[in-house]
Amino acid sequence: MESIIFTTDASLVLAELLGGVRHEDLFIVADKHTVGFCDRLFEKVDWIPSHVAVLDCGEEYKSLESVSRIWAMLSKRGAHRSSILVCVGGGVVTDLGGFAASTFKRGMRCINVPTTLLAQVDASLGGKTGFNFNGLKNEIGTFSIPEKVIIDVHFLSHLPVRERMSGFAEMIKHGLLSDREYLTRLLSLEYQETSSEDFLELIRRSVAIKDEIVSQDPREQGLRKVLNFGHTIGHAIESLSIMRGATLLHGEAVALGLVAELYLSVREKGFPEETYREVWDFIKRYYPNYPLIDHVDTLYGLMLHDKKNERRGVNFTLLPGIGEFSLDNYCSKDLVVEALSQV
Repeated sequence: MESIIFTTDASLVLAELLGGVRHEDLFIVADKHTVGFCDRLFEKVDWIPSHVAVLDCGEEYKSLESVSRIWAMLSKRGAHRSSILVCVGGGVVTDLGGFAASTFKRGMRCINVPTTLLAQVDASLGGKTGFNFNGLKNEIGTFSIPEKVIIDVHFLSHLPVRERMSGFAEMIKHGLLSDREYLTRLLSLEYQETSSEDFLELIRRSVAIKDEIVSQDPREQGLRKVLNFGHTIGHAIESLSIMRGATLLHGEAVALGLVAELYLSVREKGFPEETYREVWDFIKRYYPNYPLIDHVDTLYGLMLHDKKNERRGVNFTLLPGIGEFSLDNYCSKDLVVEALSQV
């Protein structure tokens, strides 16, 4: 597994990691927001501004064109396999940068500096990289573990509440996959009043949950599929929102996916209905409503392209209870539509 470093000063960590790296071998990818962090992040490092690829912001730019911009910068500036690409940003940046690094000259070194809550607890970890293609979420990608992931909670002070709640949906998923105590703590959290130190503790817990699962199944042949809970429907909702020009954040779509897939778990595996209601009440309170019932055929069609599918139909991970998993469940379309109607 990648080495995950928790810190309150990412610039110091980067200075230590990159101290022996020649400036011509250091490359950076950021977006139009996070490029503003680079002067401070790399103040103790010899770096070249022309070695920075700046991407547009948003899921709609998670594309082959954006990857090509990174490849072009690496190629033009003479990058090679032992060069380092540092990805500074949220999940879009780390996914695109990680993919570019894993494929350029068949693989170069990569360090992630996630700047959003979602990237810190999920997207930058575990080595999944890629981009959207033909209207489908993460249709093209690789498994490629970054050399280091540097998690600095101070980046979160720059995040709008909506972005923080997007990442929090992945933490709720981790609570459902782990234990009642952690889930209860998350659902009772007054996040606006939570100190950075307390939030760092929660981030550490979520990172540990994901890391334990990924370390046992790095290429998603079995157990790692549990981390897709909420994402089979969530990715379809996210793709639909992009198609309709009313883009949801990734975590917002996942939150709705969690509700629908918990409903499937209640119906198919006996997941406790009281816990389902508890999670649903929290999500209804903090996440945007998005009409699904008028788009069930489109959503189901998008789900049919899910990467977990191994035969005709849609493959779901379902939960018999908190911390309990059931892999490879193929639910009928009628039941999936029923689940969507609950959201």
